[in-house]
Amino acid sequence: MTIRKQNELQKPLLISLIGIGLVIMVATSLGKEVVKSVTDIMYIPVTAVFVTLTSILVCRFKKTGSHGKAWLLFLGSATSWFIAETLWTVYELVYNVNPFPSMADVFYIAGYPFLFGFLIYYLKPVKRAATRKMIVTAVIISTAISIPSIYMAYSFDPSIPPLENALATAYPIADAIVFVPALIGLVLFFRGEVNFTWSLICTGIFCLTIGDLGFQVTTFTNTYYTGHPVDIVLMWSYVLFSFGVYDHIKIFKKDRSIDPKAKMHSDDGF
Repeated sequence: MTIRKQNELQKPLLISLIGIGLVIMVATSLGKEVVKSVTDIMYIPVTAVFVTLTSILVCRFKKTGSHGKAWLLFLGSATSWFIAETLWTVYELVYNVNPFPSMADVFYIAGYPFLFGFLIYYLKPVKRAATRKMIVTAVIISTAISIPSIYMAYSFDPSIPPLENALATAYPIADAIVFVPALIGLVLFFRGEVNFTWSLICTGIFCLTIGDLGFQVTTFTNTYYTGHPVDIVLMWSYVLFSFGVYDHIKIFKKDRSIDPKAKMHSDDGF
């Protein structure tokens, strides 16, 4: 993708990110009940767009090679998180109950194996570019971030149900696992080994990790509420994922327009 095309995508992306932040900030000024409703409702169309765009890409690749399988797995993440956000909204706004722990957590966590599989398949065509030093460094950084988070998430209070403890600790572990290939992919992007799509998705994963960490800390300190600034970061992750998918749809169209009979191979799109 040319610099000009990247700039064309960056403008609406920036507007979307700033817009989400402004809406939640304005809603916050109107009270916690207002921001809770606004934030919960916003999550549904944001994740719905993510699912829709990924579905379009999956239909076009038709499970062809590593690339097609990668996007199919990414659709699994998008769908899982759409269901999770919808359930969270229903629990909070309809039933007025605490969504954690709940079935929403099952779908949140279910999205991570799909995301990890996507990252592995997406990096597969350029795996030789990932050096051992790069991999070891990514693992060290991820471990350094995850150990304090896991310790904080796990409660030693025997009155805490085992399921709640397991769910709480699953998030930092899942973030640590997907953070490794995401960090490797971002390094490869700056080295010119992978395309602009990858930078958007990796940045989305960083936002997801930071948002999860912020959610964990604020929950631990009893300062979290729906509409907290950490929700802005988490919503940004979905927006970045969506723009990454949209960018790849545009690449796909461009490749097809050049040669209508061209077949997408596992190495395409990098």
